Amino acid sequence: IPGDLQPGTFVYSLGFGAAAGAALGGLEYGYRHIHIMLWDTEREKLQSRMRYLEKQVVFNKEQEAEGKAHYLASLAQEYDPVATRMPAGKLDDKMRL
Repeated sequence: IPGDLQPGTFVYSLGFGAAAGAALGGLEYGYRHIHIMLWDTEREKLQSRMRYLEKQVVFNKEQEAEGKAHYLASLAQEYDPVATRMPAGKLDDKMRL
């Protein structure tokens, strides 16, 4: 086995390549980690856009609720409880506003 671990042999080249690959992978991982920690602004951009979208959704829901309230108010103005009674009958109390 000592003869297999000398430069120029297949086992030595395989081990050296694996160690170099692991070292380069670790360096790349470290670089990406530091780069994201210090200089990445994409996350802040996305969070800002998400907050803006949430505000738009809330505003639209409020507008929709207000529109429904106005619609119900207009229906209530047109409500005629006398029209709901039977002809020549008594007006039921539950039909009154």
